Amino acid sequence: MSEKTTKSRFPLVFSIIFTFVFIVIWWPRALLIPTNGIFHHIEDVWQDKMFVLRESALNEGDPRIILAAVDEDTGKKYGFPLPRDKYADLLDKLKSYGVKTVAFDVMFFEPKPAQDKKLVAGTKRFGRVIHLFQSQTEKTTHGDVVSVNRPVSGLDRAAQYLGYPNIDFVIDDDGHVRRSVMFDPRIDDPREAGMPAPSMDVVCVASFIDRPVSELRDIYAGPPPRVMQIGFRRPRAWLQHEDRDIAQAGEVQNLPKVHSPYRMISVMDLLAGELTGEQKKALKGSLAIIGSTTLGYFDHYPSPFSPTAPGAEYHANNIDNLIHEDFLQIPTRQGMLLVFLAMIWLPLLLLRFPPAVGNAAVLLMLAGWFSWTWHQFGRGVRVEFVAPSVALLVSFLVQTAYRIVTEGAEKKFIKNLFGQFVAPEVVDDLAKDPSKVKLGGERRDMTMFFLDIAHFTTISEKMPPEGLILFLNRYLSALSKIVQDRKGVVDKYIGDCIMAFWNAPLECKDHRVQACLAAIECQEMMKELNKNLEPGLPETPAVRIGLNSGEATVGLTGSEKKLQYTVLGDEVNLASRLEGSNKFFGSKIMASEDTYAGAKDMVEARELGQVRVVGKSEPIRVFELLARKGSLSEEWKKALPHYEKGVGHFNKREFGEAKAAFEEVVRVFPEDGPSKLYLNVSTDYGVIPPPEEWDGVFNLTAK
Repeated sequence: MSEKTTKSRFPLVFSIIFTFVFIVIWWPRALLIPTNGIFHHIEDVWQDKMFVLRESALNEGDPRIILAAVDEDTGKKYGFPLPRDKYADLLDKLKSYGVKTVAFDVMFFEPKPAQDKKLVAGTKRFGRVIHLFQSQTEKTTHGDVVSVNRPVSGLDRAAQYLGYPNIDFVIDDDGHVRRSVMFDPRIDDPREAGMPAPSMDVVCVASFIDRPVSELRDIYAGPPPRVMQIGFRRPRAWLQHEDRDIAQAGEVQNLPKVHSPYRMISVMDLLAGELTGEQKKALKGSLAIIGSTTLGYFDHYPSPFSPTAPGAEYHANNIDNLIHEDFLQIPTRQGMLLVFLAMIWLPLLLLRFPPAVGNAAVLLMLAGWFSWTWHQFGRGVRVEFVAPSVALLVSFLVQTAYRIVTEGAEKKFIKNLFGQFVAPEVVDDLAKDPSKVKLGGERRDMTMFFLDIAHFTTISEKMPPEGLILFLNRYLSALSKIVQDRKGVVDKYIGDCIMAFWNAPLECKDHRVQACLAAIECQEMMKELNKNLEPGLPETPAVRIGLNSGEATVGLTGSEKKLQYTVLGDEVNLASRLEGSNKFFGSKIMASEDTYAGAKDMVEARELGQVRVVGKSEPIRVFELLARKGSLSEEWKKALPHYEKGVGHFNKREFGEAKAAFEEVVRVFPEDGPSKLYLNVSTDYGVIPPPEEWDGVFNLTAK
């Protein structure tokens, strides 16, 4: 891994530039309506989808808001447009049913004297009636000129309030109306000069809940005017004509229905007085919005639930939000900016981890962000989902492409470096994630392994050079494979010696177990290899193995042209000394107490005693590994208790009893080195006891 590869500035530079570019294209705001830069449209579409997906969690429409629908049946009976005197009759009917406030989503600008007089009188009789005025903007050479159309003479004075229905400046490019502005700063209130004109919706609320318009103006007029995100209500199915439909109760499921968050009552039924008890009850104390629902005779706008929702329904939903003060909330742009920074910079941090971890982290981040926006939407908070997700994905894809392009050289380096010393699957793992190989040294808890072929000098003297190389290759190849299969790394070959270690560069939590099992399997392999001995060998090949565990320094050492991954430290030297100490005891696999303690549940062993090796002042307890757990031979099952009893007597200076115990072991295994050693020493100490300060430690004077 070259310095250029490991220290490339591209990921950092890209993250900085992408952060700047993304904020520039996301931050812009329109003068009146806030947008999300280039993402505003797709965020709006996503919001519509969220209303549909979370329909069951939405609030129902306020039952006090009623739509008096000039539907197709009404038009067939009275004609389109509905005569104004019929609207006057409708006001009287609504008053008789106890309606509190009536709002007309119908414009009366062209004079019709005979009908207008009756409508004005009906408006006065009712009292709480909202009528509409309209603003028109004309472009001239001197700029935009805004004019106001008032309702016909007398009607503007008879109404409790006048409000504008204009929504031209909140209609999105796709025709949807997702926002509302309660006061238009471009025109004056027709009844209060110098004040921004109120919308139909805000004066409806002022009338219905008896709240002064001035108070609502203080909340919503600004400057700048507050732009509210509409919190749509959950639609439900209403029978088109409940009174006559209920009479046909057996066929209710097949009767025509209208879908709306608010109860719709046909104006035809209202004028005819053909209402159910439930409808009459709903009308009492209600706010009734009169508007057309007949296709071709009303303004309609797409909603999340319908491509042609009537404009009166939009006003009803907006009024509902105003009454309950539950418009969709929007997090601050400064808060969202922090989210974008996290999304853009997370992939840079993930470069430190393996690709699989990075991929999983990004997927979890997307899933988590979706869950958060889903949860917040249920609480009435609209949190952007698309733009942060795009920021995360673009940043991740670019950083991933960079990793793919640059890691080829790292993988080649890893395979060249480790291919000869570790198992192929370990090489593949390292190649997938070169970051697991750290440049320089690091301290790790490791297990070191030294294996040496006994009597090799004698054997080599009796063999020709070609035969000696073949002999070494055969034995070392088979033994090295065992080490590699057990997740070990073959560090180097020192003549007939194999040096290996565990728990680097890949983590191996059970490295003590793996090293001990590898040592036992190496002894088993020697038996197999010795079945086909070369003719004329003066000695039967055998191996001695030393194992030790502890903290060591591991890393790349060497020159720029030749690097080696190796392990250094006192614990490494101790493992080498233990391999040589087998000569003293006549043992085959000597493991330090640290190594054995981490593997004792997986192997059978016996204590050799305490030794003080060359170069160490402190003694250590050592053990000889005998077999896998539960795999002791019948002979050893009988002999091992005598051996352990003998060591216990020996350490207590009971040399006579120790001698007797070791004699029992030697009867079973005449050539057992440790038993013969203890037997001889116990015999000698039985004649000439050791000094009082004797601590039972064997002091070794040779490596």
